[in-house]
Amino acid sequence: MRLDIQQLLAIDGGTQGFGLVLPLGGDYGDFTAGTAEAKGGVSNHGGYLLLTADTVVHAEGICSRCGEGFDFCHSFKTERPVARNLTADENDEYILTDEDGFLDLAAVFNDELLLELPTKLLCREECKGLCPKCGKNLNKGSCNCPAKEIDPRLEVLKALLDNG
Repeated sequence: MRLDIQQLLAIDGGTQGFGLVLPLGGDYGDFTAGTAEAKGGVSNHGGYLLLTADTVVHAEGICSRCGEGFDFCHSFKTERPVARNLTADENDEYILTDEDGFLDLAAVFNDELLLELPTKLLCREECKGLCPKCGKNLNKGSCNCPAKEIDPRLEVLKALLDNG
């Protein structure tokens, strides 16, 4: 979605609102489906343009520890200045318009999502994950694997200790 802010530049104190829904998928990590909905506006404060938005993410994710699917919800606020005549190298803090005075909101919020969303999804903070030996989900109970396993390279030492 492209937002034309040309007329906003002439209105000191003016605001131009927007609403945007982005689909989530594999580009954002372990999400299988979902959306990110951003609502906000660009306001002119004496020639200083400011983009503000509230974003809500509702998605289905796959836990990085146990592999189970779960519902993921997250919200965050965005507040970034907007500039027209800067090169991308001058300041990463600004959102830049194109030559025609348009903001590419999909690109802006794509970047915001990549920065804001976790790289590893967890179904819950205390997720126990999977047993490294048998693969059982340890959130559903313990497995029958031995608690301690001796490194096979140290078996000779164990035999010495058992005989001594």
